[in-house]
Amino acid sequence: MSFNERDMWENQVQVLAKHCQRMTLKIDELEQRLHYFEGVVATLLVALKEGGVIVDSSEKDADSAEYEF
Repeated sequence: MSFNERDMWENQVQVLAKHCQRMTLKIDELEQRLHYFEGVVATLLVALKEGGVIVDSSEKDADSAEYEF
């Protein structure tokens, strides 16, 4: 392998390593955002349940609407 080929391959490895590092940082950031979002949704559901907006099916009124997804 010539000196130029070796330099070319080293450069490609460095470029790929930097790209992988950026992807890893973005994935870590995404995980943090998802964790925060999960906390917000859980807090909202607990608040709705404690506020009586969400009730168990056995506790519902006869006039209340029932939604299925």
